[in-house]
Amino acid sequence: MTAAGPPRLGLIAGEGELAASVAKRASAFGKEIIVVSLTDTLDPSVKDVASKIYHVDLRDAASIATILAREGVTEAVMIGKVWRADGFRRRPVAQAVEAVTVGRRCRTDVQILLGFAENLRQAGIALVSQLRYLDDALVQEGVMGRRIPTPAEWGDVEFGALVARAATEAGIGQAVAVRDRAVVAVEAAEGTDAMIRRAGRLASGCVVVKVSWPGQDERFDLPVVGPGTIEAMKKGRAKVLACEAGRTIMVRKRDVVASADEAGIAVVGVSRTGMRGGAA
Repeated sequence: MTAAGPPRLGLIAGEGELAASVAKRASAFGKEIIVVSLTDTLDPSVKDVASKIYHVDLRDAASIATILAREGVTEAVMIGKVWRADGFRRRPVAQAVEAVTVGRRCRTDVQILLGFAENLRQAGIALVSQLRYLDDALVQEGVMGRRIPTPAEWGDVEFGALVARAATEAGIGQAVAVRDRAVVAVEAAEGTDAMIRRAGRLASGCVVVKVSWPGQDERFDLPVVGPGTIEAMKKGRAKVLACEAGRTIMVRKRDVVASADEAGIAVVGVSRTGMRGGAA
């Protein structure tokens, strides 16, 4: 039993800058932050606001609920990249995945995360929306930088959105690269940035489209783009990044747009129903 004090928020953290953003904002809201890190490269600035930090290997993911419950946590946020490919490379991780997906029809990212959320719920811990402390990072509808896509590129955005939605319906991934209304690459376990680099080896001038899962659960795996995405697009010679507005988190928006402008890459937010964006 923990001593009385500020309400505690469990932060289940993967790689990247978002864990620090959540920790700082939640701390500003009066939360005491208890971190469970799933990465060896946790953003160092998390330490500035965290009360405690636990490091847990993916193979021991089932222990997270026990740790947080012992710390008196009843609410948690899951944020940051966790490499799904580890489940293929490391047998202990594959066994951990199997444990949380018992009784589920498949082992897509969403099904794995739903199983994990259920484990937390059974321990008395509610997994809350990633947007509770990140709503200002959402992509808004419209053209975000200086360059406006050409009519042909808008056509690729519309086509790419259809393909990306089909891929999410199948549980494959959230992003695709297209050119001239032909599919160049589809994201799978390697992640968006790696998919973009792969597409660049096949064709220059691609349009990258990223969308949310069907019936997206805001507690986990919202689509995320950031400076690394633009760097991958530069290397892959891609021309347009189109993200689903209101559902995609953009890390360091100003830096992303500035870098894209410098490289002549168009960045747009598109709604789920109307795929042609206007100026923001």
